[in-house]
Amino acid sequence: MTLSSPSEFRELFEGERERLHRFLCHLTGNRADAEDLVQETFLTVWRKRDQFEGRGSAAGYLRSTAFHLYLNARELKLRRASLAPEPVETFAPAAEQELEHEDAVAFLIARVRAALAALSDESRDAFVLFRFEGLSCAEISALSGAPVKTVETRVRRATIELAERLKPYRDELLRRDPR
Repeated sequence: MTLSSPSEFRELFEGERERLHRFLCHLTGNRADAEDLVQETFLTVWRKRDQFEGRGSAAGYLRSTAFHLYLNARELKLRRASLAPEPVETFAPAAEQELEHEDAVAFLIARVRAALAALSDESRDAFVLFRFEGLSCAEISALSGAPVKTVETRVRRATIELAERLKPYRDELLRRDPR
């Protein structure tokens, strides 16, 4: 597929928009930021369509562009955050037995998100792409430019660190409901 005609580009948009949005939601952790990046990705690909040489798939080119735009947006966010005053962190109280199931699930999801956020950017990106997006280490390597062994190490370290950070919640859950 080339990207030279509007009809081919529309076909790419319609075929990949939802998948790209999900991909960026996993990376950003935020639907609004993901939607902004989806729009920016398609705009960038359209503007630079003459640079797509047809080597590889148009979907892969799109995903690579999205990943690089995400990295740029993350860097900009980090620079802006370094200029802002430190926010005061608040912690949700421990889940108690009388909490509704939905509240307990929301609490655990928040802990998982916090544990993910505490990972280094490189480890978090590799873990999210591997576990949530189902990409292989070779595909992540191609996206990020890091060697495959480095990606494998990042995924392994992220898995170990997440397990360690989430262990208290797992132990508490098993203690309350040992199914």
